[in-house]
Amino acid sequence: MIDKTTVIIHSQLANMTLEKRREWFEREKEMGNPILKQISQAIRDCQTAR
Repeated sequence: MIDKTTVIIHSQLANMTLEKRREWFEREKEMGNPILKQISQAIRDCQTAR
């Protein structure tokens, strides 16, 4: 069941402002963070599985 799925991420990102989170994601994406790539791919896979 994809439409009712909730993803919970335990991270210090939850304590950051929206702007700081955006900066963090952009910086990590530029550095090629492998975990961020895997999470992004998992989200894309769920979206295309509909």
